[in-house]
Amino acid sequence: MNLFYKSTFRIILPFLFLIFSLGNTKAQTYCIQSGSEQIAGEEDGFRYELWNQNSQGTACMTLGNEALFSGEWDGILNYLARRGLGYNQTQEHQEIGNFFTTYNCNYNPSTSSGNSYLSIYGWTIDPLVEYYIIEDWRNWIPSMADGAVLKKSFEINGSVYDIYENTRVNQPSIVGNTTFQQYFSIRRDTRNSGTIDISEHFKQWESIDMNLGKLHEVSFVVEGYQSSGSFEFNELDIFIDNTTLGINDIDNPNSYFEIYPNPATDEAYIKFKKTNTTKKLKIYDTSGKMVLSKNYDNTESIAKISNLTKGVYFVSLNINNQKVVDKLIIY
Repeated sequence: MNLFYKSTFRIILPFLFLIFSLGNTKAQTYCIQSGSEQIAGEEDGFRYELWNQNSQGTACMTLGNEALFSGEWDGILNYLARRGLGYNQTQEHQEIGNFFTTYNCNYNPSTSSGNSYLSIYGWTIDPLVEYYIIEDWRNWIPSMADGAVLKKSFEINGSVYDIYENTRVNQPSIVGNTTFQQYFSIRRDTRNSGTIDISEHFKQWESIDMNLGKLHEVSFVVEGYQSSGSFEFNELDIFIDNTTLGINDIDNPNSYFEIYPNPATDEAYIKFKKTNTTKKLKIYDTSGKMVLSKNYDNTESIAKISNLTKGVYFVSLNINNQKVVDKLIIY
């Protein structure tokens, strides 16, 4: 059996770089009530969606700080909870940047019946494609579906992924019932935490003519079919190499801070160009690991960065509800 519900809910989020808080100081819970199948919207600038086919059993989703979320399901036919970022279907992924994610999810589906999986999920149009990067699963995965074709295997992020393609005929999609392709990367060594080079999966698919179109969505999803379980994301970062857009503005990082020298050897400095507000600085290495997180008050104008090993880093600044990022090279 498979999970084939597809949302027609759309929301455009004008940003490319997201930092999801690790804490959870606020929470809002949604549950599907009888007579309804879907709850969808936007909170803290991030889209969310909860779906429960035929409003059967118990299906809930809790929104935490920024994009953190959790959920539970029991006695359902088909459950879906996802949260992430959406696009306006005008750009292909390579026009936006290189996508990465770092995550940690307490994923607890039942194994006695039904199935479930944890994955990166999304759609493109022109061509219409539904895609998954499956990290963990129980009892059933799309490679078992009738018609699924193994196209390639490749190694990345510490494991081998098997690439499958399938065709869905006259099935629900983001544009209504139609025929479309499904792309899957399925991790052989299942896990529920780590880093995913999302763009590398896109490139691997396209190298074998599994072409993607204009991007509609990049989300993390938990799905369940005739099963029960729960999950909670304790960490969830999605970021894009050397590209920054704010939640409210599209801007250049140089409008907010300057890194010098860059490239640097032993230490670098960050000059804040907006000094009348508090600032949160985070630095990530290319694997997605956060190596520094520090807050600066409205009087501080310069930050000193040291003790970084040789390599490339992404420097993120959160200021006035804007999230901007630039690249730092240590050699």
